[in-house]
Amino acid sequence: KRLKNVAKKEAKQKWDDRHWSEKDSQQMQERDWRIFKEDYNITCKGGRIPHPIRFWQESILAKEILDIIDSVGYKEPTPIQRQAIPIGLQNRDIIGVAETGSGKTAAFLIPLLVWIQSLPKIERMEDADQGPYAIILAPTRELAQQIEEETIKFGTALGIRTVAVIGGISREEQGFKLRQGCEVVIATPGRLIDVLENRYLVLNQCTYVVMDEADRMIDMGFEPEVQKILEFLPVSNQKPDTEEAEDDTKMLQNFNSKKKYRQ
Repeated sequence: KRLKNVAKKEAKQKWDDRHWSEKDSQQMQERDWRIFKEDYNITCKGGRIPHPIRFWQESILAKEILDIIDSVGYKEPTPIQRQAIPIGLQNRDIIGVAETGSGKTAAFLIPLLVWIQSLPKIERMEDADQGPYAIILAPTRELAQQIEEETIKFGTALGIRTVAVIGGISREEQGFKLRQGCEVVIATPGRLIDVLENRYLVLNQCTYVVMDEADRMIDMGFEPEVQKILEFLPVSNQKPDTEEAEDDTKMLQNFNSKKKYRQ
């Protein structure tokens, strides 16, 4: 019996010593996750951070989104995608830092699309008149156009419509597209303020805000515009900054309704 126990212990030790890539997700220990993050140079700050994604197939994403990820050629997640997507899917705020070309756009787009899919489709004119569910702010027209391309690539198959609100296109043309209804607006701060103040757009049901290259936006002097844009958002569903913010049940309440906390 003693020899059997020793053999069991040795077998367990051998099992635990395997590299994380040789284990399935249920077999991963905290040590494995630590090594995994070191391997991909992932550093996090904050409480109760979910484990990163090892492989797309292990994520909790719906098959239709995984099919889109496969169709656009994303074979495996990048480091920012591995960690940012699970946090975004938990309805939590996140500040992500990664270099250009590291897949930041998909890192914020995928949780955003999941969020929008949980809400009723904007089909009736009275719903379209209340504005989009999400806005993505970018410091420059060029970056906004790049984000628009990526959003269309991911969102079209899901029936999610996108309108870019940027300079170089007439307000009237953009206003017409906005009146048709869309789930996502991608904009530069100055032009978005313009269409908001001229009532081409309202943000009465906008519950998700992304600021791409936020540091650059602030450096370029857009902080007053960003603050002004945030004032146009509905105030009845702001996240609590008290103990409720640590309560998963309360944070996810009304998740499948327009009353859920804004992101």
